[in-house]
Amino acid sequence: MPAIFLQDSEVFPMIWSSLFMGGLLATSQTPVLEKVPVAPTSVSVVQAPAKPADKPADAPKAEAKEEEEAPKFLLMRIAEGTHFGGFLDDHGIVVKGRMDGSFTASTAKSSNLPMAMNYLPNQFQLEQNTLIIDKAVDTKAAESTWGFRLESILGGTDYRFSLSNNLAFNQLKQNDGGPNTYGVDPIQFYVEHYNPNFMNGLDTKVGRFYTILNSESLDPTQNKLVSRSLTFMNNPFTHTGVLTGTNLNDKWVFYNGVTGGADVFFGPAAQAAYLGGLQGTLNDGKTVVNFNTQLTNPNFNQYLGTVNNYDVLEARLAHKINDKWDFLSCNMFSWIDNWDTNSSYPIFEKDGVTTRTFQGYANWFGFCNYLTYTFSEKAYTTSRVEFFVDSQGVRTGYTGLYTTLTQGLTYKMCEDQVWVRPEFRYDYAQGRAYQDGSGNPTHGLFTFALDFVVQY
Repeated sequence: MPAIFLQDSEVFPMIWSSLFMGGLLATSQTPVLEKVPVAPTSVSVVQAPAKPADKPADAPKAEAKEEEEAPKFLLMRIAEGTHFGGFLDDHGIVVKGRMDGSFTASTAKSSNLPMAMNYLPNQFQLEQNTLIIDKAVDTKAAESTWGFRLESILGGTDYRFSLSNNLAFNQLKQNDGGPNTYGVDPIQFYVEHYNPNFMNGLDTKVGRFYTILNSESLDPTQNKLVSRSLTFMNNPFTHTGVLTGTNLNDKWVFYNGVTGGADVFFGPAAQAAYLGGLQGTLNDGKTVVNFNTQLTNPNFNQYLGTVNNYDVLEARLAHKINDKWDFLSCNMFSWIDNWDTNSSYPIFEKDGVTTRTFQGYANWFGFCNYLTYTFSEKAYTTSRVEFFVDSQGVRTGYTGLYTTLTQGLTYKMCEDQVWVRPEFRYDYAQGRAYQDGSGNPTHGLFTFALDFVVQY
């Protein structure tokens, strides 16, 4: 990407050129839009990366362990001075948790979908209450080191999006006629090994882990905004398999992995897929570029009605303009063959009422641009402009272009243990993909969200 070598004074034209070209490419399509059901009929809507969306100077994931000692939150402080706390410290194990609750004022009656994950209008959601047990590998050691991570949503509304097929998936079925708003999900469980003697360092994960695709994440602390982009929501969140990250030198990391597909935990819906990419940290750490992919035999499973096997291409650019401004552009294209509405949820016409049948090849793609201004270490504001196209309507249920405009503020307090994030967002779809206040199909949705993230 030529922008890697631009001077700061040339970055702003690059930013708005990216926004303009994204919109131009997206609007050149001629599709219609549809809503993802709250409880998809065995079709997973999930995906997420573990990196912050707007931190271009972050180290590669294979070297992501910070040199500074991480702050101790409540659970580790409680354990201090006990035999259990001593055991944790001696073995480099950290136990911590996070809770994310939100309230979203909305013009919709009963659902904000396809906007997510704060999809419930005009009510409080406990999106996540997550427990994490983590032993990080030591990337500075002269010898190989082992680690692991166990991370589980103990209760929250995010589970219905994050669940992997064939892993606690029955929660999405109706609870004997009762609500199934809240559920659990072991979103990460893997062992990790770091070998400093292979090339310039080799990191290997085996288990279920966050995707390397996209810049947003299931982890709310890795996002600058409350809501997720449609591009993020309709691509992989997690994978089960093996992923390696090889440090080619101090600038480039090469990722290679074999998984069972997107958001699937073995079983009949799984299919071998390649997950890989290349990340470069350039310009003295001010610029980070990513080229990532998932490649498989991209076929819709008509027997099971699952969409876990599709191909994805991603190009991402993050640039630190100066001490105050950061820019990120995330662009993704995905496709699948042999879609059949006889096995999937319905696709609606532009009126939002009439359903139609569809069989064959389908694709969806998105352009997300983020601009962040940092007031201080504890406060920053982020703008997100997104163009997302569901060309045949297979991901959202409505064919066409979605445009989303989001403005949010993050304020951290209590030694970063508590985050407060207000957010304004406007969505517009070519089809009538959203609800109005009476529950009727409409083109637009306006929301004001406020969430609280507590780390303990």
